[in-house]
Amino acid sequence: MNERALPLTGGFVGAVRRIETVLNRVLAVIAGCLIWASALLAFASVVLRYLFGSSYGIVEELCRFSIVYAVLLYFGPLITRNAHLAMTVLTDLLPPRAHRWFDLVLSVLMALLLAALLLAAWDWEAGLYAMGLATMSGEMKAWIPSAALPAGMALALLYTLFRVVYRIAGVPLNAVEALA
Repeated sequence: MNERALPLTGGFVGAVRRIETVLNRVLAVIAGCLIWASALLAFASVVLRYLFGSSYGIVEELCRFSIVYAVLLYFGPLITRNAHLAMTVLTDLLPPRAHRWFDLVLSVLMALLLAALLLAAWDWEAGLYAMGLATMSGEMKAWIPSAALPAGMALALLYTLFRVVYRIAGVPLNAVEALA
């Protein structure tokens, strides 16, 4: 989505939109770097395995975990962009005002669910840290890759709260809504 296509708003909602825009850019750069790192590490792993006959489990783990981090960190922006999978056959029949309020209720419920998931992920993370478990390679602490879950849930919760603010204020979530 091109954030410049959205109408600029002032006040609190405008400040939230600006924060979201900056956070979107930062997360896009981080996710892009993580995907590139995964690809480069996978290439290095193939070269090491087939040219030098050595394989390192930590490299394979870093490839997998960097993709997991990229996906979970970028889950949040999809929420306010309305770019997630949705079945809208019935909600498309609602008048715009009713649709906005229906979406607000769903967003509040999603925020509550994400808050509960964040607490559960935090507890799980704390347990892994306290036990001192390592990953399969034995070279990395297990809490490091699993930290993607609470980080992703926290960002998803933040973006859901952004969506709640936008729905209360009646501002469009994306360029398609801005045209309607």
